[in-house]
Amino acid sequence: MAVETSVDVQSNPQLDAAQSQRRDQAGTAFSFGGLSETRSQKLSLMGGLALRGSDGPGGDDVANGVVDPFLAMQYDRQARDASLSLAARFQETDLVQSGPGEFGGTFESGTAKRRSFGAEIDLKLRENARLGFGILAVVQKTDFVDGTAVGQGGQALSGTTRHRLDVRARLDLDAAHHVSATLGYRVFRQEAAPGSRESFHLDGIYQIDRPLGPFSVRMGYVRAEAGHRVSGAVDRVLALPNGKLHAGIGAARGATGGRYVTGHLDYKAAFGRGEFEARLRRKLASSDQDDSEQVNTAIALRYRIEGTPVDGIAVQIDWEEAKNPLSGLTTISRIFAISYVRSLSRRAQFTVGLRRRDLRDSVSGTGRSNEIFMSFTRKFSPRF
Repeated sequence: MAVETSVDVQSNPQLDAAQSQRRDQAGTAFSFGGLSETRSQKLSLMGGLALRGSDGPGGDDVANGVVDPFLAMQYDRQARDASLSLAARFQETDLVQSGPGEFGGTFESGTAKRRSFGAEIDLKLRENARLGFGILAVVQKTDFVDGTAVGQGGQALSGTTRHRLDVRARLDLDAAHHVSATLGYRVFRQEAAPGSRESFHLDGIYQIDRPLGPFSVRMGYVRAEAGHRVSGAVDRVLALPNGKLHAGIGAARGATGGRYVTGHLDYKAAFGRGEFEARLRRKLASSDQDDSEQVNTAIALRYRIEGTPVDGIAVQIDWEEAKNPLSGLTTISRIFAISYVRSLSRRAQFTVGLRRRDLRDSVSGTGRSNEIFMSFTRKFSPRF
């Protein structure tokens, strides 16, 4: 269990390019978690909600009182040569409370609440055999309620539903060489548009286990209503003396005929008095907004410097771009934050900091916001 009390002041929480309205806000968030486990199965439950009050010219754009409920459940069962995982999650949050790009490159904003529900079933068979199989089924539903919601270019957003079904196969050629393939089917529906959009996916991976980490070659093919998408990449994981590196580079050809360089890099290292983390992503994907083809690029840097064993400085830099290759519509988000963190005890922490956010859209213009925030977090571990 955890309780977090926070106070923050934002100059333009909606990142409105035309008019900025300050908002002063105080709130307390409550979260809980439970775990029941035996040798063959595990059940976990998490949930929470918040109490919030807002003031200032922009205070009317966010809900007050009991807000931001979420509930998540996961059940895992392990047999001798198979496993089953069931998961479900419900979450509701104000768009104005969400950071740009938090929901997969859609840059949603507005006065509405984002209500999302997701569930999945993952079944794996013959896990200890040379030849194994699996089935994954996922459903995701998103609605916008109690207000207006806009995305890239000021486009009005409506609810969406995604269904996914994957059939997987794995073959161990020997102890160090593995081949896997996935055949997938996707369905996307949008409330504001009639009908649905279907796509078929075929992915293959050839992996070689190495002493410092695996090396893999990946190929992908997507057949969608707009055309065909083909991709390929090489990937490597390296264990380093003070951290870990996971990097990959590839290329993709979109349904519109465009060719793009893709790749990713994850690096995390611990130093004598601090930690550093860097993440880079560039991929050709389907937009969560309308399922159109989109090139997403994201860079994230985190650095924490420990002044003493109980306090330190944390620096955050985020840059994210979403571009529609057909229309040329581009949205760029930038975030810079610096905070002072002090551990008051093993379970209590105090944080105070500054955050700067920019959101630039090729249609809507540029919105900027400055924020001062302060929070106190206390964790509890009751036993039943």
